[in-house]
Amino acid sequence: MIKLSDYLNYLHSEIIQARKLADEQSVEVAKAYAEHEYLRYFRVPRFTMPSVKLEIPVKISELDAETKFNFKMDEDSFVDELNTKITEINKAKKLNISPIAKAQLKDHKFTGIVKDLEKRDYRFIRKPTELMTRVDFGSFVKETDSLASNNNEEEKQELASLLKTTMQNRYQVVSAKLNNIYIDPDTNEADENKILVKLNVEMVEEGLRIVKGRNADGREFEEIIFE
Repeated sequence: MIKLSDYLNYLHSEIIQARKLADEQSVEVAKAYAEHEYLRYFRVPRFTMPSVKLEIPVKISELDAETKFNFKMDEDSFVDELNTKITEINKAKKLNISPIAKAQLKDHKFTGIVKDLEKRDYRFIRKPTELMTRVDFGSFVKETDSLASNNNEEEKQELASLLKTTMQNRYQVVSAKLNNIYIDPDTNEADENKILVKLNVEMVEEGLRIVKGRNADGREFEEIIFE
């Protein structure tokens, strides 16, 4: 796994090296022409690559990014989503988790969790799950009488998990900052965890010369001239 910038820099270096080798070969041919009895009167052949186009398949292994989130609690949508999840898991696992009433959200423990999450608004984080790990929903369910009394141990654990995922969905993306893209150049093996993309890269030749000289004061200087 390497940075995309390092990979493109490697390709750039390889193309420059190819051009350098081609120029060195042209110099050798020019010397041979100069020493030849008849070829000295001919123009020395020289070929350039003014443009190199590459279509390169790569796999994106990882995105090093930070996203700024805003946590916003809408009690109506929160309760609707949570109770929908409760209905689904009751049916799937044959449980009897009690639905959540809006009034239960007025518990001081729950409002404390909401306020604590709201304090961390508009900060760069990798993903909301980082903040969810700081909240112990299992203890919250066990310590809240209206939730603990109506559910058995398995149902309490499932309810804690549902509370966590539903709370996590209250986060909205405000902005994102991409730091690095990591890729895997080996595209032979299938990997569903990596995204296959094609890079269309065009490198256009530009020349430069470094000219050394002296100014009016006799001081040496170097000047870069782009051609």
